[in-house]
Amino acid sequence: MLFKQIPGNQLVKKQLIKSVKQGRISHAQLFSGSSGSAKLALAIAYARYINCEKREAIDSCGKCNSCIKYNSLSHSDLHLTFPVLKLKGAKTAVSDDFVALWREAILKNPYLSANDWVDFFNTDNKAGNPGYIYKDEANLLNKKLLLKNFESPYRIVLIWMPELMNKEASNKLLKLLEEPPAGTVFLLASQSPFKLLPTVYSRLQHIRINDFSISNMLEFFKKDNVDPEKIKTIHQIVGSDLGKMIQLLQVDSNEGVFFNHFKLWMRFTYKSDVVNISRWLEDISVMGRNYQKLFLSYAIKIIRECIIFNFASKSLLKQNEKEQAFISKFAPFINGQNTVVIVEELEKAIHAINRNANSKILLFDLSLKMAKFLKKEYRFAIE
Repeated sequence: MLFKQIPGNQLVKKQLIKSVKQGRISHAQLFSGSSGSAKLALAIAYARYINCEKREAIDSCGKCNSCIKYNSLSHSDLHLTFPVLKLKGAKTAVSDDFVALWREAILKNPYLSANDWVDFFNTDNKAGNPGYIYKDEANLLNKKLLLKNFESPYRIVLIWMPELMNKEASNKLLKLLEEPPAGTVFLLASQSPFKLLPTVYSRLQHIRINDFSISNMLEFFKKDNVDPEKIKTIHQIVGSDLGKMIQLLQVDSNEGVFFNHFKLWMRFTYKSDVVNISRWLEDISVMGRNYQKLFLSYAIKIIRECIIFNFASKSLLKQNEKEQAFISKFAPFINGQNTVVIVEELEKAIHAINRNANSKILLFDLSLKMAKFLKKEYRFAIE
């Protein structure tokens, strides 16, 4: 990960590069930003720049031995710590047991969430457990830091999602931060820094990472020749979360899948067809929690498009032909009386899935509510 590969946050990049050039590298730094931001990507690019053997003015060289190893996140002086699950039969739970998978996931998408990561290596994670950083991790890290640096002036300890450290691990990390080993730099990439122990937080230099703008996203995908209109459409669903946008674009015809699922869902709920609702739930449940959250975000987008269709200029609409044809028939079912409550229920469902709710029960309950919201006397039928 190079600075130039990360869109936006130009001021942050300049400050990080300046700290290295001036030899003022803080031993403990916290990169914080919202889900899908560049917090982890920038921490990796910064670590790479610190140990680059032939630094350039505004980026790592990308060619030295250190940079080559950073291409695969396998540098011997880069220690990776991240949330994991305690799997059945395992006596301990440490990052090293999953590091190959983590590298694969992050190199594919350095903007993914903790839930996405745990789902990546544990497909049975139906409860949506985001994983944790346990005391076993802190004990192992202590042992690693007793050794000398292998090949670089600085040894980097990269901790992703430190807010998911349990109390014992946090206290052990605190001792390391109070008495840092020579030549060691701790880089923490956090989504919820306020969840860190106050004593840990107070020992960190805080670097706030800005959200991506739509122009940042257009810049990022320009090299892949992605249709700008498609980026704008997906941006309406996922907002500034680049990780989710990458996931959508990595799955062929995801928009079409969302549309088909939504059309069927509305048809079955309007008819109160419990049998087909149950079958629909079976289909969507195997898609995973992340897909369900994105789907519900897509549903909110369609509801809002219906409001625009009903009450604003049609030129403001942003849909493909299939969506446009559907919305022209579905929009009469969305009105000033039910819009707010529908959107509220969809947003509550997303929040509940984030908090590990049982998605089948949740979506079945939501389907029954939707049937109630849509059951009015209208001239059109959902086809």
